[in-house]
Amino acid sequence: MLLDLAGISNTSANLLFIEDLTMILDSSKDNEVRKLTLADHNAINDSLHKFRHMIEVVEIVDHHTDENLYTDTCSGTMRNIAFENGKALVASTTTLIAEMLLKRTSNPPVSLSTLLLGVILLDSVNLDESIGKVTPRDRDAVSNILTQTDWSNSSLLAYLKPSAGSQLTIDTNQLFSHLERAKYSPEFWKAFDVSRALGYDYKVFHYSRNNSKHRFGISTILMPVNQFMVKEGFLPKTAEFMRSKELTVLGIMLTFYDQTTGDFRRQLALCSSRYRWGVIGDDLIESKMYTYLALKEITSQQLTSDEIDVRIIVYEQGNVAPSRKQIGPMLVEFFASELDFDQDK
Repeated sequence: MLLDLAGISNTSANLLFIEDLTMILDSSKDNEVRKLTLADHNAINDSLHKFRHMIEVVEIVDHHTDENLYTDTCSGTMRNIAFENGKALVASTTTLIAEMLLKRTSNPPVSLSTLLLGVILLDSVNLDESIGKVTPRDRDAVSNILTQTDWSNSSLLAYLKPSAGSQLTIDTNQLFSHLERAKYSPEFWKAFDVSRALGYDYKVFHYSRNNSKHRFGISTILMPVNQFMVKEGFLPKTAEFMRSKELTVLGIMLTFYDQTTGDFRRQLALCSSRYRWGVIGDDLIESKMYTYLALKEITSQQLTSDEIDVRIIVYEQGNVAPSRKQIGPMLVEFFASELDFDQDK
């Protein structure tokens, strides 16, 4: 929807996707090194690991925990990671991109302004202080985009409103409302099978324990757990997704608006193989994270056979302010220092 509003059509021809880059590298015969800028993450995608010798990360723009990778090719001002003391300094990486753009031009193109504005509004939940994500930098970015863009050439006719003097601006409340409805559309998420839903917005986190490196993943899904867990083949497909990503623990963050009350809600599902079952249950209950997030178990499932071995415990997240940007580092600390298990068992 946002791409359409920005006037970008035929995305397969005009945009380069991660699958396209994988195909380009896979078909390359000269092993030419490609220079990459990473945005909204600071580690390359799993699918690119086998091409690491053909990739040089030269810039990072992100607001997640710095994993301190690629420091030999990406440092100083080219390493723009807005995350300190366990907290993101902006609600959206797009805020950082807007800041960079507006340093270069005082009259940004309407198409770029539309994309930047829409994503910042979505990521900050319309600059809503009660959600706990928005920062002054996000507010400044939105304000500067609105005032420095000539919206008279915009195709966003349904969202235009008068501003100071004879200028036009965007009704951000109306734009956010329409984008939010599209983002959380039940029809959109119901159309995904389990594997596609888990991979749609998936991030990997790394931690060290006993002088060895480990990893886990977190998928974000915008629907309630009771709707997600009834999808066909939920448990076996979740187990297969974990095997494909070489995970012993997978987190699923479920974010949605309650259809009855309209309240913003979060649920956290933790999936593990058999020998990690205690990790996502009793050990978690005794952790600081459990108390801080105000977790409460609401359901669990498990499936054990010769081929499948997975257990899932789902918690209601009473403290809805922390998102994946905060919960990921919490789990890193939890797995790295608060558990007594043998990862290589």
